[in-house]
Amino acid sequence: MMTLDNYNFDGFILGLYLDEQGDWLAYFQEIPSISAFGDTPQEALEELRIAWELVKEEYRAQNKTIPIPQNRNPQVA
Repeated sequence: MMTLDNYNFDGFILGLYLDEQGDWLAYFQEIPSISAFGDTPQEALEELRIAWELVKEEYRAQNKTIPIPQNRNPQVA
């Protein structure tokens, strides 16, 4: 069985909930625009993992800094 220990979300806080249609939604609380759905919590987390890897790939392709959680950002007081 997959657990959160099987995923690397770079320290972001995750939200996970069951919507009105019975789908699970996984998302980053700090970046709610990055989200994914699944029939089970594990499927939603796996889809979120894939989405996060694609987002990071796009940041790298554009030579942009990949976002990090505020609690890990040294510029935030």
